[in-house]
Amino acid sequence: MNAKNGDLGAGGADAEQVKEHLRAAKDAAASAARARAQQARDWASTQIDDLQQRVEAQPYMASAWALGAGFLAGILLMSLVRNGRRR
Repeated sequence: MNAKNGDLGAGGADAEQVKEHLRAAKDAAASAARARAQQARDWASTQIDDLQQRVEAQPYMASAWALGAGFLAGILLMSLVRNGRRR
């Protein structure tokens, strides 16, 4: 039999080594991705906790920032709507 029919011959051992190497690389990449995802979750959780503490410590300041951000978002959206109607 030849390689097209399923007989890998002498190259079969090399092909198996390549497959094993690729499996190991895939496992290492998946492990690294999981670790980075966990780091991102931990960072986001810390940021949310910090923000919550700031809001609880200064609720009026947080309200003023939220009002200002909403006002600016409204101005930007209205300018986009107006520019869209002119075309």
